[in-house]
Amino acid sequence: MRRSWAAVTVGVLVLVVSGLSYFLIRSVSEGVKGKQGIVVWGLFKDASGLFEKSRVQTAGISVGQIDKRELDSQTAQAKVTIHMQPGIVLWSNAVVSKKSASLLGEFYLEIDPGTPVRLLPSGEKEQQHQLKDGDQIMNVREPTGMGDLMADVGTILPILKDILLDVHRLTSGTITDIATNVDKLIETNSITLERLLNRVDHIAANVENVTSSEAGDAKVAIKNVREITESIKTLVGSSDSEVKSTGTAVRGSLAKLQTTVDNLDRTLHNMESITSRLDKGQGTAGRLLTDDTIANNVEEITEDAGTFVRGITKLQTVVGLRAEYNFLSHTLKDYLSVQLVPRPDKFYLIELVEDPRGFREETSQVTSSSNSPGLVKSTTVTTSQKLRFSLMLGKRIGPVAGRFGIKESTGGFGFDLFLLDDHLSLSIDVFDTLSNQYPRVKPTLLWSIWKRNLFLVGGADDVLNINRATAGAGGGIDWFLGGQLVFNDEDLKSLLLFGGSAASGAAK
Repeated sequence: MRRSWAAVTVGVLVLVVSGLSYFLIRSVSEGVKGKQGIVVWGLFKDASGLFEKSRVQTAGISVGQIDKRELDSQTAQAKVTIHMQPGIVLWSNAVVSKKSASLLGEFYLEIDPGTPVRLLPSGEKEQQHQLKDGDQIMNVREPTGMGDLMADVGTILPILKDILLDVHRLTSGTITDIATNVDKLIETNSITLERLLNRVDHIAANVENVTSSEAGDAKVAIKNVREITESIKTLVGSSDSEVKSTGTAVRGSLAKLQTTVDNLDRTLHNMESITSRLDKGQGTAGRLLTDDTIANNVEEITEDAGTFVRGITKLQTVVGLRAEYNFLSHTLKDYLSVQLVPRPDKFYLIELVEDPRGFREETSQVTSSSNSPGLVKSTTVTTSQKLRFSLMLGKRIGPVAGRFGIKESTGGFGFDLFLLDDHLSLSIDVFDTLSNQYPRVKPTLLWSIWKRNLFLVGGADDVLNINRATAGAGGGIDWFLGGQLVFNDEDLKSLLLFGGSAASGAAK
């Protein structure tokens, strides 16, 4: 009679779960088919790190997702199609940028919707039109790659070499000639001034001789002329000394300039010698540039390192802390989970579980008895208090995800159904097929009550084994209610920064 009721219960439960799953999947499918919003696209030189269903944000708020990526045959660039949520308005001056989302390397798209009116540099206003379904976002910003920087450096180096050669020719030819001409000009002016002084003295002597017979006004005139000549001598003498001092300063400056030119010439000669050795393949750097074997080995190493780094940087980590209170057995079950997400449609789940039911092991033994004919089979169930672990591989297709692997130290599998933008989820786990009459089936409902970081958890455990054993470790159906905290990469980064600041303050 007990097995008949169990079979009926199992059948009713399967029908209820199947009907509920069909209704939820149908409602989600209708919601997906009926979703609105516009579809726009942009051209990127490098679309690595962007995947289908990757998020699209504006000011940190999700406004859409990536529908698909494809190669544009006309421009040989990556065409990324974006599905915007209803109510999001984009203008013709909108800007889409590729950005890194976390320390571990997840990429997403940031969209600036633009404005209806754009202010030109001249001060005039230009009217913008609203983007429609299927329009292209013309303004695309991408981070500068290392290859572009190396190409720019390779372009600048020959130009710099030509500039140095021109400076060398200028300093070794034209400037030297100018300095020589200045020196000759100063020397010529000094001789001319000296001749002028001699002529003035001679004229003064002649005037004195001519006017010696005239005592009155002639003496006064001669005195005045003498004073004038003395003033001219003083003026010419000071000018001569200033010209000589200026010439000395110019010659010193030219000497320093010649020293600088010589140093620059030696530097260019050394650079020519180094480049010649590199061209001939001499030294470590020369072999690195001319030996194809070394270049091929370096290329293989960099490709392997790049593949490994890309796999690490695209990995997203989600850490969860969960507690469930079982009402019938009055016990508390705790979880510590780490979910690794290399792609939006693939994940790995690792869990440590503290279950008050313990780890159950069943041992069977067949013996013979003298009191009764035939063989006697005895079964021993041992419960040990130790942590259980889970290691499962998951695959997500749309709102449905499937998991299989090790569930609480036994083989098992499970299904997840995500609704309301992952704020509500229904999970069913099947595992532990040897501990009881039927496998352990656990349906769980999770509801996000705060920013997809705090969830309310409820459901039933071991629903197929209706007859409960002793409370605690006996097993059997039980109802539970609890909560779960979830941290992603951004939350962990904030916690690390806050924890580091707190530890620094405590140390001070």
